[in-house]
Amino acid sequence: MKETQTEKKKNGRWLILFVMIVLLVVAGTIAGSFLVDRRSAPEPTVVASGTDEARNIPSPSTEEQERPASTDPSPGAPVAVPTGISVGETAPEFTLKDLDGKSVSLSDYRGEVVIIDFWASWCAPCRSSMPGLKELQKAYQDQGVVMIGVSLDRTEGDAANYLKDNGYDNVIGLWESISASQKVARLYGVSGIPHTLVLDRYGIIRFVDHPLRLTSAVIEPLL
Repeated sequence: MKETQTEKKKNGRWLILFVMIVLLVVAGTIAGSFLVDRRSAPEPTVVASGTDEARNIPSPSTEEQERPASTDPSPGAPVAVPTGISVGETAPEFTLKDLDGKSVSLSDYRGEVVIIDFWASWCAPCRSSMPGLKELQKAYQDQGVVMIGVSLDRTEGDAANYLKDNGYDNVIGLWESISASQKVARLYGVSGIPHTLVLDRYGIIRFVDHPLRLTSAVIEPLL
């Protein structure tokens, strides 16, 4: 039997409806996949840059980027927190000499709340922000807050003289060589200074930003 014109039109409408449903299902699947990818992407790290003699620091090498996950066995410590430079990740380990020539490792201060500041005496924004960092650290030093200053000065004398002349005796000043300091800066993704991080007692990053944005509200929950 031949199809009537009415039946042909009816069958055609059903075919069009079926194709539209299939297209909607495919589009929904693609959109859902996109949303999952966006939600699983890591939060960006905020990096602050100085405006005075800003230095461009090369990107970290592949070896510097590939770091093992933390397996800190301390009671109460988060388990297997990956190493990285974003909030919520374990800060990469490094070792530099202090201004007395003694080797200092970041892990030496595990168990304390650590402020790390990348700075230089030639950097005007660094000079402006350091008094606030000094007062913040001194306010909580009896509760285990320490401050490490990784200097990107050209010479050890420049860093040492500035800290001494301005009464920054609370800062653990680190400078081994300009290349050694720059290597640590690359490891931490520093593209401009001042650049400040706060680590909790397990070495996990809880703050990455310009030091002028660091307040007691960040420090107190970590004590």
